[in-house]
Amino acid sequence: MRASKETYEHVAKECSAYKRKEYGAKNCASDSCPSCLNCTHFSTDEHCVLDLYDPIVKNL
Repeated sequence: MRASKETYEHVAKECSAYKRKEYGAKNCASDSCPSCLNCTHFSTDEHCVLDLYDPIVKNL
């Protein structure tokens, strides 16, 4: 993980393109809160494919 869990959550809350991945059953509370880690635009190598992470995190 490149950033802290809290940073990913703050960025997702500020991101206008955030879209939660659809999972079957939710196994933990973190699946239900916005986070880059559960966004459809966040790749498996922890990179925002829309290149929105860096501009948002700079303004936090």
